[in-house]
Amino acid sequence: MMRWSAVLMLAFSVSASRLGAQAATEPPQVPLCMIGDSITWAQEGDWWRSYLLEQIPTLAFVGTHTAVLGYSHAGEGGNNTTAVLRRLDDIPACANYHLLIGTNDGAGNTEEEQITRAQACADRIVQIVQGLLAKPGTAKVFLGSILPCDTDKPTRDETNSRVNAILRPQIGTLFPDGRVVWVEYEHPIRAIRNWGPIIKLHPTKVGYRLLATILAQALRDELGLAERLEAPKPAEGAGVRVVNLWQGDATIQPIIAGWYTMSFDVKAAEEGATITLTGEGTDPKKTMVQSLKLTPDQVGQRVTWNLMTGYAGYGYTTGVIRMTTERCSVERVQFEKRRPSGLASAYAEGTSLDRTSPISPGELVELE
Repeated sequence: MMRWSAVLMLAFSVSASRLGAQAATEPPQVPLCMIGDSITWAQEGDWWRSYLLEQIPTLAFVGTHTAVLGYSHAGEGGNNTTAVLRRLDDIPACANYHLLIGTNDGAGNTEEEQITRAQACADRIVQIVQGLLAKPGTAKVFLGSILPCDTDKPTRDETNSRVNAILRPQIGTLFPDGRVVWVEYEHPIRAIRNWGPIIKLHPTKVGYRLLATILAQALRDELGLAERLEAPKPAEGAGVRVVNLWQGDATIQPIIAGWYTMSFDVKAAEEGATITLTGEGTDPKKTMVQSLKLTPDQVGQRVTWNLMTGYAGYGYTTGVIRMTTERCSVERVQFEKRRPSGLASAYAEGTSLDRTSPISPGELVELE
């Protein structure tokens, strides 16, 4: 699967490299890149980050994706441990990582199969952690135990629990320098009577609030964070780094499934004017087609269009997104990851530091 272009990854690397320089906010932000599968980002998953911000307002989320509330992350629907290993190089450098992966690695139908699958999954998780520790500037990797899951296939839950049982007692031995922190989700969840309806396969908002409470405490303990923190205030001249993924009539690269904001100036528009975006990935049966109507009174205005590509592997496959226009023309097009404000960033080509648009909690703030 094709990934982010060099210019985008450079932007993330620059962001990470500046974390040790002059603080762009007061108090300083705590960068966190959350890696995983659909539990990390799909359905109600972005509320996990929202609830984390309620408890630790200095968090700044880093990643290649955005979800419905606009927080950056590096989760990808349908991923198993092998898929994360394949895209490990594309995950941006960050001081702190949270990894929750493994539930999609398959279930064994017999005890012997479960033991074999669980060991292989655990081994790949260790490889992912080692890869994250090798990235520049990594301070901590918070490794979450695979969540219990309430599905019609109990062997999945049983196999996942075996993975946890393998990893849980070994973390201190495998990573004796203390840079890897085990975050225990399984035991507290199973201790809740009738936990199934709030965790399911993808947690409800109630379930995500529980996960946020557990993770927030682990972050506070390991990073020495106070129980109460003030929301960070940006320094003068600070902003949020933005990558414009558009050039000409298409994106400059294949677009990962997620939530995006497109903005443009309307140069001309007649009655019945429309803009259509078409994303053709590797599967011709899963082609994204979305249209936006324009009106003549929008000529001379800048229009913002928030859109979601569709979930990976379901209604969408990663591909270049192209634009066609009917009875209209537009210019100065910007296509960017959705921001928490839902607003478009100040227009710029390539990579830029937007110092004029509103900065939302959870966004990584930078100084040049």
